[in-house]
Amino acid sequence: MNEPEEAVGYLWIGQDITTDPGAWWVWDVLINADQRGQGYGRTAMLLGEEYARTQGAHSLGLSVFGFNTGARELYDSLGYETTSVKMLKKLD
Repeated sequence: MNEPEEAVGYLWIGQDITTDPGAWWVWDVLINADQRGQGYGRTAMLLGEEYARTQGAHSLGLSVFGFNTGARELYDSLGYETTSVKMLKKLD
């Protein structure tokens, strides 16, 4: 008998809060720190996209912090496009 596989993170997706039922959103994605860089994030996102398609989604959106360069590179490589930019300047 095979041992149960250990979770390496999670992906939470679902319908966006808009009136368009085909617009879906990545609410949260987390890969355990010691498992990052091994392709689990890419696999999770691709599985999430496929699941969303089977549920009638025509788009999948997400937010990512500007400093999270690893995640931004992943999303860029998967074909996600920047649709807005939020900026901040600290005032001393």
